[in-house]
Amino acid sequence: MKDHGSLYRKCVVYIFPALALMLALYAKETSEAAKDAIYLCLDVVIPSLFPFFVLSRLTVPFLRNFSCPRFLRRLIQGLTGLPYYVLPTIALGYLSGYPTGAKLARDMLDEGLLDSNQASRLIAVANNCSPLFIIGTVGAGLFRSIRIGFILLAVHWISGLIAALILNLLLRRGYFNANDGTVVFQGSKIEDKSKSGIAALIPGAIEDAAILSLKVSGYIVLFAVLSELMYKIGLFGLIARPLSAMLPGSFAGNALAALLRGIMEISSGSNAISLLANTPVVVQLSLVSFICGFAGFSVHTQVMGIMRGTKSRYRVFLLGKALHGIIACMLTIAVLRLLPVSLAASSAGPAVSGIPSEFRIFTIMTLIAALLVNPYENGGRIRHPEKSQEK
Repeated sequence: MKDHGSLYRKCVVYIFPALALMLALYAKETSEAAKDAIYLCLDVVIPSLFPFFVLSRLTVPFLRNFSCPRFLRRLIQGLTGLPYYVLPTIALGYLSGYPTGAKLARDMLDEGLLDSNQASRLIAVANNCSPLFIIGTVGAGLFRSIRIGFILLAVHWISGLIAALILNLLLRRGYFNANDGTVVFQGSKIEDKSKSGIAALIPGAIEDAAILSLKVSGYIVLFAVLSELMYKIGLFGLIARPLSAMLPGSFAGNALAALLRGIMEISSGSNAISLLANTPVVVQLSLVSFICGFAGFSVHTQVMGIMRGTKSRYRVFLLGKALHGIIACMLTIAVLRLLPVSLAASSAGPAVSGIPSEFRIFTIMTLIAALLVNPYENGGRIRHPEKSQEK
């Protein structure tokens, strides 16, 4: 173990200067990638996620009193192996996109509604791609077809439910052991914040949503730069060449390189896949379905960053998203054989979707105002388990 740790530290000493040198050599390309990522965050990511982050913090304390029909309780528990009151969390995760499901899971864990093993399952089930991204960016923007967007969204949702069922069966039968008996909180020891009312929760919810929006934006910019750098130095193509020789003919080196880019970061990967020449539309859309289901390592780091200190299991999340991606890919192929689609020929690049750039000023001012909010001490501030344990 000591030898491995020493080797790791030695590698880091050389890797980071080499990475800095490559960033300097490709300064123009990586700067453009960072700028585009920042604009994406200001125009789309923050305006779409910020309200859901606030809503999640206001909703979770009241889930203690959530009730639903008995058949629905059995359906949720049988499908996911989780308590029935995660239903609103799963619904919001499907409607809002990454990483709102992780935010909700973290809030439920902090409120004592889940233990760390249940939270591990929930982040694998409740984190899904945004309908706005699939329909607007992928469908209308990249492939110029709203119909394609709705088909991909339906496939994404259905495959997510199937993946949740399979994940539950694997965990229940012990094929993929994630339970070490660790429980971060006990519900009886956590203060019921719903008794304080919504007004007391709002300031902390706004502040927490603003900070988390900035953190998510940081992850997006970092992985956009890394993805562009790896593309420019030819790393994706280098990995793709030997792998493409072992795959069917339709999976050419360029297609596999675009897929690897999507595994790193969804947006740039989807764009690269949409630009593949002489590639059947079925292959393009199935690859996009895979990376939307898998989420990309950019989202993976966002999710685990939110869950940091909770002892949630990344391997459960990884298994769940891998299942989601694989099922979505196969389901897309099956659906497109029944519902053939074609792409309109066009020499223009992918259409740009999103909010006008003037909206960026409003987004920045909203974040500044949110960060200036002074939350009540006992109101809505999230308690982090690592801090509470130190006390």
